Amino acid sequence: MIKKIAMFLLIGTSIFASPNRISDIKDIYSTVKETVYLNGEKKVKEYKIEYISPDYLRKEVISPNVNKGEIFQYENEKSLVYIPLFDEVSENNGEDVSNFLSIIKDLKNKDQNDKNFKDNYYLQKVKELKYKDTYRIKIKEYKKVDGYLLPIKMEIFESESKVADLDLKDTKVNSDLKRKELKK
Repeated sequence: MIKKIAMFLLIGTSIFASPNRISDIKDIYSTVKETVYLNGEKKVKEYKIEYISPDYLRKEVISPNVNKGEIFQYENEKSLVYIPLFDEVSENNGEDVSNFLSIIKDLKNKDQNDKNFKDNYYLQKVKELKYKDTYRIKIKEYKKVDGYLLPIKMEIFESESKVADLDLKDTKVNSDLKRKELKK
């Protein structure tokens, strides 16, 4: 009888134990395959993303070869780009890196402050996120990574048009990433 009670408590605790919270993420590393749909064409890019909470994001292009080695870095509201072809660092006016960072911050903020979002997120019921009035992010697949539930396949829509697919792989959470300086 005592064994049955102990087994019930062990199973019950593991079923109802809360997962690691996304608001507690200190860093994320991932390889991202991005498929962009523009003017009827499809372009595929692969890049590595390194995020360190609260405000550091680095994106290094792996492919296509013409962009290989380009690094986009956002830190403390400053966005820089390294172009290996010219071996130079300059300020970046593009929004892609700061948008990615904003989405991560928004997820963490909702996890901390929106009980309805939090309850639905951990049940994998959150299927869509709104971003900047015109963007919608449809979550196609979740995966537990190092104990954290993360969206790993997403579709991005601007108004009603699909503009991109994002697939994350080789993702690691809280692996003690360190900030890197751009080559100068």
